[in-house]
Amino acid sequence: LKRRASSRQESHLLSLPHPSPVNPVPPPILALAAVIIGIEVLFWIGSRGLAGDTGIGWRVAAWEDYGFFPRLWAFMGETGEWSFDGLQRLITYGFLNFGFLQAVFACVFILAFGKFVGDIIGGARALVIFLVSSVGAAALYGTLFPNQSFLVGSFPGAYGLLGGYTYILFLMLERADENRLQAFRLVGILAALQLGFGILFPGPPHWLADLGGAFVGFLTAAAMGPGGLLRFIRRR
Repeated sequence: LKRRASSRQESHLLSLPHPSPVNPVPPPILALAAVIIGIEVLFWIGSRGLAGDTGIGWRVAAWEDYGFFPRLWAFMGETGEWSFDGLQRLITYGFLNFGFLQAVFACVFILAFGKFVGDIIGGARALVIFLVSSVGAAALYGTLFPNQSFLVGSFPGAYGLLGGYTYILFLMLERADENRLQAFRLVGILAALQLGFGILFPGPPHWLADLGGAFVGFLTAAAMGPGGLLRFIRRR
C-alpha cells in the first residue's frame, strides 16, 4: 500500500504541466531574489556616498564579516571549535556577491529554476534547496580547497535549484521511459562553460563550488521529492 501511495504521489506531481512563464513565481523564491537584489541596492547606495563616507566600504566590510573563508573552516575542523561566526558564514555568503551584475545573473537562475522547482514541490522546499545547497557547496569548497581565497556569491545556491530541476526532469524522463541522462545535459553544458572560463581566466575555483551546489541540490530534491531519497536509490 505504501508503494502504491508513493507511486500515486509521484505520478500526480510529475504529471503536472510545465510551469508557464506567465504564472507567478512562488513567494519564497521571489522574496529570496528580492533580498539579494535589495542588498546590492544598499551596496550601490553606499558606493555612491549617499549614506555618508562609511557606506563606501559596506561591500568589503560585508565580505569580511559574512563571507566564507576556507581557512577558517579548516581551522574549525582541525580544532573542533565550531564558532557561530564561522558557521553562519555557510549561509550568509550566499546573499553577497562581487558585484551587481553577478547578483542579477544569479537571480535570473534563482527565479527561473526556483519557479520550476517551486511549482512542482512547493516554494518553501525550493527555498530549502537553495539554503542547503549553499551550505553544502561552501562546506565542500572549504574542505577541498582550504587554502583558497574567500567565497561569496549566490550562484552555489542557484545551481542547487538547477540540481533540483535536474532531479525532477530525471523523474519525468524515467516516467516517460526516455533516456534519463538527458536530464544532466544542462548541468554538463554549464560545467563545460565554467571549465572553459576557468582555463581562459585563471583564478580561485569558485565554479567548483557552483557545481557542488548543483550536486547537493540534486540530492536535497531527491530527499524531499516524491518517494524520498531512499526510494530513488533503490530504483538504481
